[in-house]
Amino acid sequence: MKKFLKDMFSGSDTSIKRVIAFLGFMFIGVTMLLNSFQHETVKPSEELVDACKTIVLVCIAGNVAEKFLMRKSDKQESTEQVS
Repeated sequence: MKKFLKDMFSGSDTSIKRVIAFLGFMFIGVTMLLNSFQHETVKPSEELVDACKTIVLVCIAGNVAEKFLMRKSDKQESTEQVS
């Protein structure tokens, strides 16, 4: 786990989308944990939580799309080099 986090933040094989998604996920998790110990009247705004969820989902989707597009372009380049 330490190696993954170190690699993720070192920039060797990690995109900024993955870092933003991780930080957003941590923000949501910490917020939910802290809110479980407080009264219902003290909670973050729903718009803030929804915005954070949207950012996390967009970052994850962008990272997944980037991986599949890179694989497709790598396959096309390898077939072009063989020809």
